[in-house]
Amino acid sequence: MSDPRDPYGNPPGWTDPYSDLTDMSGNGPIPPLEDPGIPPATPPGSPLLTGLVVGLLLVALSVAVFQLLRSDDTTTAIGETSTSVATDDTGTTVPGDSSTTSSTSGVVTPPSRPYPAVGSPIPVDKMKLKSDRVAIQINDVPDLKFGDLADLTIGRLAASLGEGEDTGWQVSTGQWGVCTGDFERIIRFGPFAAIVTTDGTNEVFNGYRQDLGLGGIESDAAEITTLSGFKAGETVERLRTVYNSEDVTFAVHPTVGDVFELRGSDSGDLLLWGPVAGTDPDSKVLGIFAPDVCDRG
Repeated sequence: MSDPRDPYGNPPGWTDPYSDLTDMSGNGPIPPLEDPGIPPATPPGSPLLTGLVVGLLLVALSVAVFQLLRSDDTTTAIGETSTSVATDDTGTTVPGDSSTTSSTSGVVTPPSRPYPAVGSPIPVDKMKLKSDRVAIQINDVPDLKFGDLADLTIGRLAASLGEGEDTGWQVSTGQWGVCTGDFERIIRFGPFAAIVTTDGTNEVFNGYRQDLGLGGIESDAAEITTLSGFKAGETVERLRTVYNSEDVTFAVHPTVGDVFELRGSDSGDLLLWGPVAGTDPDSKVLGIFAPDVCDRG
């Protein structure tokens, strides 16, 4: 066997320095370029794709918040335009088939249907102020008692004293002696204020205040007297004289100021009260009030 010959003319004994190298002719297998035990690296994420995903999430969140706020607004709007029968804080149903929202408290108030005049006029000298009614000194004409239906009692006052100034239904702040938070309706005939409340179903006449501080002293209503003949505008001395068999005392009311209190000498019950300009004999009695609705329970 002959020695391998160098194709390039090298001398005998020549060896191929590249014989140990991998066959590069394409006939042998290609060696692996990486260690197969190492997992492939994760390709870097696309900034554009990441931004798109974040943007979609923000849009979805914005829509959810908008729907939530819109739901709250819709609920409020429904409460402001409710036409259902209203109830007070204790669940008592108030009269009426539609309602409005009080501007001061947000409580739904009943509708204020007008009180048309009822019957023939009653002369003011036949109307007498008592602790629980306006007595009528005419045969066959009933008294206007607290608890009577307002349609009738206010209608008869309107027939006698003219059209009154009506506040409509409102939530009491205690100004008129109705318990704070309850519904009240005040109808004024000059200085005479008729107080209407609700028993849960009906509108009822439930009190009065003859108060010269309300103005309208030229009204016929200013001439209404008590059953004993005392009239607002007369003096403290006259008050003591007319009620010398009862107890007349004076106090300071938290909202009205100086007031007189007329109480039964035997029972001690409050009969009438009202504002005074002072306690001296010549001081004027400025009003005559029935006991407050709230105090009567």
